[in-house]
Amino acid sequence: MSSNSSIPAFYKNEIRDDDVKKLKEIFGKMEKDRKASGFLEPVDYESLQLFDYPTIIKHPMDLGTCKTKLLNGDYKIFQELIDDLSLIWSNCRTYNQAGSDIVKCANDCEKKMRSLIEKQFKNSKPKIDIKTKDNKLSDEDKNKLIDMIRQQSDENLTQIVKIILKANPEGIEDIDNDKLQIKVDLLTYKEFDLIKEHIEKADIENNTPNDAKIKSD
Repeated sequence: MSSNSSIPAFYKNEIRDDDVKKLKEIFGKMEKDRKASGFLEPVDYESLQLFDYPTIIKHPMDLGTCKTKLLNGDYKIFQELIDDLSLIWSNCRTYNQAGSDIVKCANDCEKKMRSLIEKQFKNSKPKIDIKTKDNKLSDEDKNKLIDMIRQQSDENLTQIVKIILKANPEGIEDIDNDKLQIKVDLLTYKEFDLIKEHIEKADIENNTPNDAKIKSD
């Protein structure tokens, strides 16, 4: 989710049964919001004749799927839920034209859902810290990071490289004069959070994959 501040501490908290009940109520409020109507179910790209959708959007996500995963206990910590929610809005911005009605709805829904979640949980005390800043990324999060990086513009790729070089220089390898390789296996959640925060803050209009200068390992 887009943010002008640091990532809230409760994102690392374990989601417990009482949290699920509160989050279910938040999903209920979103389901009643007319602006969220296009995000409640997976995009039916075949009926909409959006035949390029699966080639552009590699990891589809929607509110209904998030709610199902929540109720099934698939999310262990808040960060995992937040990541999937962010994917809904970023997918919309990636596929649709900037400034379009659907993108405006995505932006509004993103702000509303963030506000509802943070209002409910921002004062929650830490319960468990499963992923510390120094932990290496899980395979699932490596794939998420690679996918996010591949969708960035040249300008954002440059900034991401700078972020990694500052936080963890071993995460960047020179291949030749024109190419750098991001060593995802060497990155930790510290770099993951920094990169994700940068991407979420950026106003990206062109998210076409670019592997010409920077490759993800």
